Amino acid sequence: MRALQILFLTVLLSIPYLVSAQKINTIDTLNCPISQNELLLKGKNFASAPPILLRVFNENFEYSVLQFGKRENKIYLYFKIFTDNVCVKQKQPLELYFKTGEMYVLKNSYSVNCDGTAIIQLRRRDFKKLMNNSINSIKFFTLKKDYEFSPNSKDNQNIKEYLNCLKLYKIKKR
Repeated sequence: MRALQILFLTVLLSIPYLVSAQKINTIDTLNCPISQNELLLKGKNFASAPPILLRVFNENFEYSVLQFGKRENKIYLYFKIFTDNVCVKQKQPLELYFKTGEMYVLKNSYSVNCDGTAIIQLRRRDFKKLMNNSINSIKFFTLKKDYEFSPNSKDNQNIKEYLNCLKLYKIKKR
């Protein structure tokens, strides 16, 4: 009986150590396809999610890529159209139309360029809006032409997954 009491007491006292030894990082429980390599972005480490390829609505051979990345503790949306000479002004809007009918505007913070690139630092409210809604269409305005994209349900699922993964991801210092 005494041996049983000692065994019970030993197990009871070791439980906190077992629990603390098994602490699981939240990102490890998710299947996150986030990658970080040795390259630096403006001298700082960064991580990125896989790109989401979107076809221009009513066009056969015009595509864009939507990708999320993280630098320091900030999450960015990168948007690029793969068409020559697509000029984008700073503050040029990227309009998101959600399945609820609501329109939401994100503004390009990247400098003026003619390579079809927009970069938007997502604020907390932008992040929440993207996590809580599904995008029906995206309109991207450039100097010569306006482009429209229609993400499908898989794209919307990936957007939410990638944002969640980036939120939890800790940038590794190299």
